[in-house]
Amino acid sequence: MSSNKISHLNNAYTRNKKLHSAGLMRARKKRAIILISFFLLTFMMFIFQIVHTRIQTRNLINQEKRQSQLLHEQQSEKKNLRLKVKQLYNNDYLEQLIRERYYYTKKGETVYSLPGDVSKDVTQN
Repeated sequence: MSSNKISHLNNAYTRNKKLHSAGLMRARKKRAIILISFFLLTFMMFIFQIVHTRIQTRNLINQEKRQSQLLHEQQSEKKNLRLKVKQLYNNDYLEQLIRERYYYTKKGETVYSLPGDVSKDVTQN
């Protein structure tokens, strides 16, 4: 059959039917756009949350590394201070320290200060 033989009626019913189907198509397109926009917005929010969480995680890891390094330094300093305290109980070390810092001498000793000598002063640590 040839399509030339088919003719469409142009009356109020067919025009009304075409308008109705065009209105349905517009409503469906509008609904589809709204639905797709909603899903895209939701997807973008999830992506934002993932990126934000990754940044926070990276910052926390860096902070943990810095704190771990600081802890290690503090433990090392504590160990050195304990060693110094332990040395202060040694009379020979204590005597040497007092002689260096406060320029004490034994009986019969003389302290000579040379121009190139840089010794610790009493006020310095």
